[in-house]
Amino acid sequence: MNRLDYAAALGMFVYASSVVATPIILLQIAAELEFGLAQGGGIEAVRAGFLLAILVASGFAAAKFGMVRSLGTGAVVLAAGLVAYAAAPSYTVVLGAIVLVGLGGGILEALLNPLVQDLHPQDSGRYLNILNAFFSFGVVAAVLVVGDLITRGVSWRVLMLGLAALAAVSGLLFFAFGRFAKRDTHVHAAPHTDRSPLQRLREIMRDRRLLPFAVAMFCGGGVEGGFLFWSASYIQLNFDTLARAGALGTAVFAGGMVVGRVASGHFVRQDRLIVLIVISACLGVAAGFGAWAVQTLEAFIAAMFCAGLATACFWPSIQSHAAAEMDVDSTMLFILLSCAGIPGFGLVSWLMGVIADVSNLRTSLLVLPVLLIVLVIAMLTSRSMGGPAVVGGYKKAPGQRR
Repeated sequence: MNRLDYAAALGMFVYASSVVATPIILLQIAAELEFGLAQGGGIEAVRAGFLLAILVASGFAAAKFGMVRSLGTGAVVLAAGLVAYAAAPSYTVVLGAIVLVGLGGGILEALLNPLVQDLHPQDSGRYLNILNAFFSFGVVAAVLVVGDLITRGVSWRVLMLGLAALAAVSGLLFFAFGRFAKRDTHVHAAPHTDRSPLQRLREIMRDRRLLPFAVAMFCGGGVEGGFLFWSASYIQLNFDTLARAGALGTAVFAGGMVVGRVASGHFVRQDRLIVLIVISACLGVAAGFGAWAVQTLEAFIAAMFCAGLATACFWPSIQSHAAAEMDVDSTMLFILLSCAGIPGFGLVSWLMGVIADVSNLRTSLLVLPVLLIVLVIAMLTSRSMGGPAVVGGYKKAPGQRR
């Protein structure tokens, strides 16, 4: 393990905490600032939209300034956005603050996985699944603490300030670790290459195998975002419970993702990632329909754990498998795939909110298993397109660049 692995794990934890904060306190914010569920989903859509806007720019920033320095800057911007969020007097100001949250989170989203990919190019599937387990661990920790404190009457504004402080600490640690990174790895500085970031971006965009992987990322991100964003509100509204119970449901889903990602990292070989993805998606279809069908809180929470297990591998494993199949620059590839996954995360959350306003949240759950069916089709399509042979986690291709 490299010391930057630990910095990346903390960054992923902080990023996850910022993502899940709004879903847990959404009903309290909506009541205080007087807006509906569709507008609540709009908060996530705006965050995801500006996160998407900064993703490609992060690749250029990493090429110029280095990944570690860029990650530290992103964490500081995220902290500033959370401070503005905590002080927001209206829904409009919340949307303005969430722009900064999206921009800072976008840098973390764009560069954390490529950092670990560059640190461990021979076995990236293992390390990426473990890194992304810290996203789910951050979700578990945040929803349990935030849900409990909201139930005890603590203001959501105080909680957002606490997250801002944690993000600021994360940024400072990236800068601190960056001082020692010179003797550990090349990623402290801008990578040296004979091609510009724009040329590398064009190369990937021309590869026909990008499309099915991008579709799979959109669907996987949408399913993860839908469950994370709406499960707490679903529990509170459908089972007439307190915020603490809603947070527990989200924590159980995220706990299933922790177990799934750690298990995937330890037990699944690089060349078996596509099998893992397809089987997990099929299990996720069953879990999604199960969550829609059950009538009791206990059964719904059990379905959430199964859904978390099934959803766990998608984001890191699709990216790692794509990097093994496509002989292209991995940093730009990861960023482009995130550009597909993030809209799925935000737009599906928004769509579910719209469906909930028209019908109810229970009906909106049906969106999720449909997305998983599309994900399976996309991955099987990518398989039929072929690509470099994978042996022991490597592409057997000349001139391989990592």
